[in-house]
Amino acid sequence: MNRPTSKLNQRQHEETVSQQQNAQETATVEFATAEEMLRHDAGQAAVPPAVAERLQRSIANEPKPQPSWWQRLFKG
Repeated sequence: MNRPTSKLNQRQHEETVSQQQNAQETATVEFATAEEMLRHDAGQAAVPPAVAERLQRSIANEPKPQPSWWQRLFKG
């Protein structure tokens, strides 16, 4: 009867240690603004190649902005 109890205690101890390690690994980060949170997330997450390629094609298809009024005025 001691054996099952000791195995149960050992398993509970292992689970407790595992939970403590997980809690130590997870750090809480607080952000002052949503922008900070997005920048942090962007630094942590990798963009899949297919998404990056689609984004580059989409940006390439955007029209170029027109020169401002003063640039048009002085250009001639």
